[in-house]
Amino acid sequence: MRRPALLIFVLISTFLISYIYLQEVFNLDKLKEHITFLKIWANEEIYVSRISFFILYIIFSGLSFPLLPSILTVAAGAMFGIVEGVIIVSFASTIGACICFLLSRYLLKDFINIKFEKTKLLIDNKFSKNGIYYLLSIRLIPTISFVLINLIMGVLPISLYRFYYISQIGMLPATVIYVNAGLEISKVSNINDVMSFSLIVSLLLLATFPLLMKFTINYFIKLKNL
Repeated sequence: MRRPALLIFVLISTFLISYIYLQEVFNLDKLKEHITFLKIWANEEIYVSRISFFILYIIFSGLSFPLLPSILTVAAGAMFGIVEGVIIVSFASTIGACICFLLSRYLLKDFINIKFEKTKLLIDNKFSKNGIYYLLSIRLIPTISFVLINLIMGVLPISLYRFYYISQIGMLPATVIYVNAGLEISKVSNINDVMSFSLIVSLLLLATFPLLMKFTINYFIKLKNL
């Protein structure tokens, strides 16, 4: 009985702390203050800011920290702009995914095989039939846990090189959308800017992209099977 009670306590505490903190972060004035500070830092410390951001992103994604890579992807748009932000995040996220992949292959193999046995068998079956195209398709749908993909792919017969380039290609569209959303959010200076056309389009793309990708992939799978 103690474990469920402790778990509930931890979850409630985490929710309350997150709620209080996020209220502070997403207050329009505070949000603008944070973004302005980051942009100034990125402009003044050109090399240090980019190298630090790149390394932190690799660490957070490689060690599978929840939510932080997504937040950093949005922050990259605000700090570095669309082109530079996409380049930094694309390479950092893929390298991070490879670290997670290698940890699974060489340190967590037995744990993954036992803990995610059913999921592994399902992915292994589809991967055996469709190979790299299956990995590419699940990379294109951000609603599927990238961490789980990295871990399970680590125990499947795929080379690191192939995993790397497919992951980079597959994650690129979502990276562009997230970074662009960050760029548009950084332009908000007053409450009227929240209703700007470009920001609304960016947020709509952010929300609908997983569904669009899933629909597109299912459509091509049906064509293939005809």
